[in-house]
Amino acid sequence: MKHLSSSDVRKLHQQLVQMRTRLLDEIQAAEAEIKTALVAQEGEGRTGSDTLELIGFEEVRRSEIEIDQRQLRAVQEAERRISEGLYGICTDCGAAIARERLLALPAAIRCVLCENKQALQ
Repeated sequence: MKHLSSSDVRKLHQQLVQMRTRLLDEIQAAEAEIKTALVAQEGEGRTGSDTLELIGFEEVRRSEIEIDQRQLRAVQEAERRISEGLYGICTDCGAAIARERLLALPAAIRCVLCENKQALQ
């Protein structure tokens, strides 16, 4: 973390905290929407097309929840790395992750070169 000032780390940690809060709120809201839709379906006489529409809605929301949960795990991992003094160090090659990259993607765990290699695999 030597390439990051203590001010940078504080700023990035605050961004991670805000991201974690937002993701938890989004997950909770999506789960509530699914529950509400399912309860509404039970209380009404629905046709087959209504049921298909509900299934589609539920699948989309569950996919969104999965994406949010992956992002949440990445944020939690970044917070752990901060506490261990490993934040901003590429997990693949051990090089410093560029400050600009971390400001854009606070949960980044790889430098650009290693991320590009990972994407090609």
